[in-house]
Amino acid sequence: MKKILLSLGLFLIPFCTFAEDITKNVTILVNNEKLAKITDGNENSYVTLKDGGEITITSDTDIAGIYIIYELSSQKGVLEYNAKSQNLGDNNFLHEYVKLEEKTKEAKITYETETKIGEIYVLSEGELPSFVEVWNPPFEKADLLLFSTHSDDEQLFFLGLIPTYVARGANVQVVYFTNHFDNPKRLHEQLHGLYTVGIRNYPVIGIIPDAWSTTLDGAIKNMNKSNLTEDDALKYEVANIRRFKPLVIVGHDENGEYSHGQHILNTYILKKAIIKANDPTYDEESLNNYGLWDTPKLYLHLYKENPIVMDYDTPLEYFDGKTAYEVSKEGYSKHLSQQWTWFTAWILGKNKEFTKATEIKTYSPLEFGLYRSLVGEDINKNDMFENLTLRKDEVKEEKKDENIKEEKKEKENKLQDLILPLTLISSSLVILIIILLIKRKK
Repeated sequence: MKKILLSLGLFLIPFCTFAEDITKNVTILVNNEKLAKITDGNENSYVTLKDGGEITITSDTDIAGIYIIYELSSQKGVLEYNAKSQNLGDNNFLHEYVKLEEKTKEAKITYETETKIGEIYVLSEGELPSFVEVWNPPFEKADLLLFSTHSDDEQLFFLGLIPTYVARGANVQVVYFTNHFDNPKRLHEQLHGLYTVGIRNYPVIGIIPDAWSTTLDGAIKNMNKSNLTEDDALKYEVANIRRFKPLVIVGHDENGEYSHGQHILNTYILKKAIIKANDPTYDEESLNNYGLWDTPKLYLHLYKENPIVMDYDTPLEYFDGKTAYEVSKEGYSKHLSQQWTWFTAWILGKNKEFTKATEIKTYSPLEFGLYRSLVGEDINKNDMFENLTLRKDEVKEEKKDENIKEEKKEKENKLQDLILPLTLISSSLVILIIILLIKRKK
């Protein structure tokens, strides 16, 4: 038996191809100059491609894909090869993977405007290495909409939430309240962390610069310094609620967990936004773009009324037996710039001794409260989708109904096909009986 399995494995190996990072074996020139920064493995060092400049890539082996990491924002450009062209930057992804329509040994990249690029990776054909992130656009409709304030909050105070519902097959869309445009490395960490915990649909990055305060008033003053008002923040959140039409929204502790003013402001705005999103008199622009939406449920972290307690310590098959807590720890580990902070001891334990989410006692990531519901109170108090159906399950039910209708129609058609022969047979039998009766009388 072992020999058979070994032989089968050897037979299958040639069909399991893995893409190689062939960057070191190709020549990449920026305006005919070889610049180490674009291939040094450091996404935080970058080259600037001026308007009209070009990047050329030549290789002795076939190129099947190109992975570009931008410094702060992608720009619109064109990738040309084999008399073909593919657009770049259409989705404005900070990390952009381009799968070539056909293999090539030479390619040229040009952009419409000045573009800063941190890294370019060149890949052969096959299953991509784990460091390559292939992003999809944000969802059209979300099951769960998470309003995380900063890059890393989704891995900390909402620890376990994303992997739990990704494993369930939910459409989890992350929307950030703030941005880190003044510190691009945090934008990269943000994407690395999200990808690690199973997110594949690109997040929405906030309009408010990251700034420290310990009160709501302080956060509003900081926001005003950036020429943004409370109404700007409210319109931002309303637009995202209307856009994604979530079944469940999750927000921060009203007190900002450790009294971070922007956490407080985020939830202060969110409690208004969930009402305004269904107000036909508010924000004509997003109303015209997306229409009204009345979200069925809103949960807030650490909210005391209608409490629920999440389970992040049960192994998840989707993540190869890791728990949601373990997956989020890996997600947080991608935030390299934050490892020196007190958050690290909070999530791991002072001596990295924590093995379960239940060991985190302060600002427990397991505890939420149902702030608003259109579908009644929770009974089991351990699942944010209690009394709701995930959109994927609704599709399954629709397909099930369609299948039932098809089966019924098929049965009806088969019955119709049988009626004519049965009618003919019945008629023939009647005629035969009449003939026999006539003969008997004679």
